[in-house]
Amino acid sequence: MEFIKISILLVIIISTNFIFKAKNFLLSYTGLKHQIYIQQNKIPLSGGFIFLIYFLINHYDQNIILTFYISLFFLIGLIGDLNLFKSVMIRFLLQILLIIFFVVSIKISVIDLRVSFLNEILDNYYFNIFFVSFCFLVLINGSNFIDGCNGLAIGYYLIIYILLYYLIKNQTIVSDVNLFLSIIFCLLTLLIFNLLNKLFLGDNGIYILSIITGYILVEMINLNNNISPYYIMNLLWYPAFEILFSMLRKIRSNFSPMEPDTNHLHQLLFFSYKSKFNFSQTVNNSLVGITINLYNLILIFIFSVYPENSKFQLILVVINIINYLIIYKLLFEFKKKFKHRN
Repeated sequence: MEFIKISILLVIIISTNFIFKAKNFLLSYTGLKHQIYIQQNKIPLSGGFIFLIYFLINHYDQNIILTFYISLFFLIGLIGDLNLFKSVMIRFLLQILLIIFFVVSIKISVIDLRVSFLNEILDNYYFNIFFVSFCFLVLINGSNFIDGCNGLAIGYYLIIYILLYYLIKNQTIVSDVNLFLSIIFCLLTLLIFNLLNKLFLGDNGIYILSIITGYILVEMINLNNNISPYYIMNLLWYPAFEILFSMLRKIRSNFSPMEPDTNHLHQLLFFSYKSKFNFSQTVNNSLVGITINLYNLILIFIFSVYPENSKFQLILVVINIINYLIIYKLLFEFKKKFKHRN
């Protein structure tokens, strides 16, 4: 059975990439977000296609409405990859509308935040919709922010799924073990091709990966009283904090929060590696993804020591934010001083 799944996935990847290149469709060119870090042109943004097809083959019959919305998110990401949106704001508004419809249609809600007054607020139907929709919006766009180096976004989600699979196998939490195995296998295969510069996730891939993960984790919170919702929050700390910090940083500098820049954590780390090491841009690119994910692997392992303890998780939130800000400041100051010297 596993051999069949491997064969199917490899056929999907190879055939999709071949068709994209042959038809000159959805290829990444120099100047786009991934390509500023590598030396090759025309790498297919096919990760979303592959992930969607593989997911539909294995799980299409589990939730038809969920599958429908996953396809819609994929479509919005695809339109973004094709640069068909006239403005970032149009795409952002479409995201908001689709997320709200998604949350209401699937009836996604957070039941317990382990704090009585917060639970009283969440008892309000409309506030619950707002809260869950906001979380999905942050997750989607935060994941898109970190998808700038080879292996970074895919590797980060792979770490999360592997760890949760371990907790499921040890009966710490309840969830669909086959679904987790399927996603882990697909992400691991995509990671290998991504590190080899054979494909990128693209917005289409990041959107559906974020939506599926967000849905699974919300359901996990509601089904398992023995894990804290703040543990789940910590698992997703990197994309969430990256986008929130980025927006605050831009507003503080009198820039639009929608304006792209090159001062994200992975971009600063890339600049540091590029300045210090005589490696190719592609190698530096992959090193950035590996470095950040090794850091996240250690963090997520620490988070998982007491997944049920909300106080422990909240203390780690504070410590982690302080660590991030220190690392960010060091990298930013290095870039600033280096440019001043040169």
